Amino acid sequence: MSQIVQVDVDIMSRQFKIGAPAEEKDTLIQAIDLLNQKIATVKSTGKIVESDKILIMAALNVVHDLLKMSMQNGLAIGEFERKINDMLQVSERALAKLPSAQS
Repeated sequence: MSQIVQVDVDIMSRQFKIGAPAEEKDTLIQAIDLLNQKIATVKSTGKIVESDKILIMAALNVVHDLLKMSMQNGLAIGEFERKINDMLQVSERALAKLPSAQS
């Protein structure tokens, strides 16, 4: 059984501790970095200002990119299913911690 480690991450200037198997820590950090890049891209358009909507759009952009990549390379979408679910869970946890006044 894998050892679970706590990883400190920052999403939208919010601090989170996320448990992950030790061997997946680097992948989790890469996923958070990618999500933060997508968040910055969505914010830079200036069209969306609500934090929850920014996060949802960024997560959708990441999933869309993964699906495009899997289809281009002939990879099975099922290989990405767990990663996508992990990212959705991170997004849901982040949204749950946002004050309701920002919606």
